[in-house]
Amino acid sequence: MSGNLWLFGGYGYGSTGTAGRLDDLWKYSPTSGQWTWVSGEAAANGGGIYGTQGTPSASNLPGAREAAGFAIDPSGNLWLFGGYGYDSNGVLGYLNDLWQYNPTTGLWTWISGGGADNVGGVYGTQGTPSASNVPGARYASNAWIDSSGKVLLFGGYGYDSAGGLGALNDLWQYIPSTREWTAVSGADIANASGSYGIQGTVEAGNTPGGRQGASSWIGASDHLWLFGGAGYDSTGNGYLNDLWQFVPP
Repeated sequence: MSGNLWLFGGYGYGSTGTAGRLDDLWKYSPTSGQWTWVSGEAAANGGGIYGTQGTPSASNLPGAREAAGFAIDPSGNLWLFGGYGYDSNGVLGYLNDLWQYNPTTGLWTWISGGGADNVGGVYGTQGTPSASNVPGARYASNAWIDSSGKVLLFGGYGYDSAGGLGALNDLWQYIPSTREWTAVSGADIANASGSYGIQGTVEAGNTPGGRQGASSWIGASDHLWLFGGAGYDSTGNGYLNDLWQFVPP
């Protein structure tokens, strides 16, 4: 990626000065000190153009949205999941679509999830990948991509397996080569409390509570790190300052 910074969408102002949700993709080059408008519309509140799943196209475009999950893979491709925005019918709601943008070709590909809003998650059997598995629609989730290119997604505010709306604590993995999601950890029902165990000790039962808007990063050996957000601790809910590490199996 040559050290470039990338920015997609959010809630703000388009070229007309009207506030709304945006679908514009921008690149900032620290070397030149200049921004480049790369993809998307100049106006706010555009619906998604999905095309054929798995097929890149110049006409494909994620709908305008805010608080999507966003990460960059080792090959430099951009990945985008969900958020709160506009689906293929121009309807505003929570989304569960997974997109990939290839900076070399300049094309978006709709990878997984639906073109409609407010859908619940299909969890299947925890730890078992399946073509029918898919995370529910959500916004303010956390996304990582590990060194092998697997997409990982945690929590956010959205829809659980029963169609309930709330703070989620589910950890998902998507493998591009098999095109399958796996529910790795956490509950399939919203608003789950955290199970903290003993500080600094790895235990199978440990899990962060449901939350949205946490900070996250990926560290050495693909360990996932998560800090704070708004959601559930061991006894209630509010703003959090807990730091968690997930060690992949």
